[in-house]
Amino acid sequence: MREALTGTIKSYSRKTGEGLIALDGEDEPVRVDLLSSAGVWLKNGLHMQLSRIQRPKGVYAFNIKLISRCP
Repeated sequence: MREALTGTIKSYSRKTGEGLIALDGEDEPVRVDLLSSAGVWLKNGLHMQLSRIQRPKGVYAFNIKLISRCP
């Protein structure tokens, strides 16, 4: 079973499909890309539930679900 984490999209580029999610209560952000977001276009400020997975280029978000939009 994978851990369930929450976080907010800190930065995201629609051009590249890559960005960072700031995890709630943790210092290190996780990466997100089109593969880890299952092709869903994200944007800054979205609050997400996610798991994380180790990939060759670092730690990435996995199994992302939208919780709410931040103001």
